[in-house]
Amino acid sequence: MIASALATITLAGMAACGPDKGLRVEPENATSPTQFEPAKEDSGPSDEPFSLKEIRRAIVDSSGNAVTGKARESAKVVAECEECLKFSTPFLSGDRKFQLVTVANPQQKSEVVAGAVISEKDGEPRLELIATGNQLKLSPGKNGTLVVQEAMYADGDDACCPSGWSVQVFRLHEGRFEPGQRFTRLNGET
Repeated sequence: MIASALATITLAGMAACGPDKGLRVEPENATSPTQFEPAKEDSGPSDEPFSLKEIRRAIVDSSGNAVTGKARESAKVVAECEECLKFSTPFLSGDRKFQLVTVANPQQKSEVVAGAVISEKDGEPRLELIATGNQLKLSPGKNGTLVVQEAMYADGDDACCPSGWSVQVFRLHEGRFEPGQRFTRLNGET
């Protein structure tokens, strides 16, 4: 009986030590019903209430200092490169709208190097969050969250082929975006 119990415990322990499936990275346009909500039409047009010109001015005037995060180099890029700032999918948290913009690399405009979240305060654009990284992707998540995904490179990686990804979720808490845990997978290790 004791031998049978020990064998059962040993088998259960070995089954619990299965292979690590790691962090799942979704394709850019894919959504997962458990992680992301698709863009909703009730969040309205991406260029309302503020235009790219107004958002550009807010980023430059703040020198890239947001309520959450700093990105002075990104503010310089925004000031010098008009075509580097683009709208992304806006999102709602409760009845509060947040506009998303991305900042492209001026030398390679297909590569996003920063993303910013803009809200309205006293009728003016307010820079809530600014995040920087390699091949950055921003996705609105559930319950007013923002998912920021960044390519991670190891020595010798080509620009096309990063060795891994880092994902961080920002949650709106008491009026500001707070960074959550960061998950990184590089060379197959989490």
